[in-house]
Amino acid sequence: MQIVYNTESFSDKIREYKTRGNKITLIPTMGNLHQGHRVLFSKAPNSSIKVATIYVNPLQFNNIDDYQNYPKSLQTDLEVCRQNNISLVYAPDGDVSDEIVTEKSIDLPKFTRYLCGKKREGHFLGVFKVVKYLFSIVNPDFACFGKKDYQQLLLIKYLASTYFPKTNIIDVETVRDSNNIALSSRLTRLSKESYGSTFRIYETLQNMKQELLKGTSFDKLKKESIEYLKSNDIHVEYLDVRSLITLEEETDKLKSCGIFIACHIDGVRLIDNIEI
Repeated sequence: MQIVYNTESFSDKIREYKTRGNKITLIPTMGNLHQGHRVLFSKAPNSSIKVATIYVNPLQFNNIDDYQNYPKSLQTDLEVCRQNNISLVYAPDGDVSDEIVTEKSIDLPKFTRYLCGKKREGHFLGVFKVVKYLFSIVNPDFACFGKKDYQQLLLIKYLASTYFPKTNIIDVETVRDSNNIALSSRLTRLSKESYGSTFRIYETLQNMKQELLKGTSFDKLKKESIEYLKSNDIHVEYLDVRSLITLEEETDKLKSCGIFIACHIDGVRLIDNIEI
């Protein structure tokens, strides 16, 4: 495994792979790698070179404290990459924002203004900029992204189809622990007690799904679910039924829909979703 810390070295290594005719799978991460990332790594086609990036992107944080407190564990992360047959890791030394050249005006799809985009101003613009930057260097044959960040996944698919049509986006199912907690790097910031309560998020989504399929009113379920979570110190930011294609709100037609949630526990923001 090779590790590069600047864009020039990264570009040189990618050029070498391409000259040899290798196909490349790109797996962008923000580090603090866990089992969810291992699964992302495992979904890369075996015939391709696996390239991972480890970079906490400041452009996608709307809260400076969240950015500064984002968990970092580079040496451990590099060992995880070694164990998972990553050939090349790009871990920039500093902030690469100045290297990112983008259009003066970027018109993102309407769906980026919903859910996380509604509360986190500039978040998806930041994601768009850094992923487009990485794609422009690598022009990957494949790229792996998880369904837990479903809204982000839709944006990546839009980006690929618009600017990198030869890149195949591989979406990977949400990875959960034995209590069905969606794995997230932010979980490491929770107290043991709070971590023990987070199973209620997925439990709530599952209960809502079952009741919706029975014909129970969504508004009634939403009110009860928010109250239940609040009583367990989980504060809901949003809880919606949305189209899996457009992310438009849906409460009557459940086909091709999912239930999406963002909530806060111990000041840590967590997201999850399930398909109906």
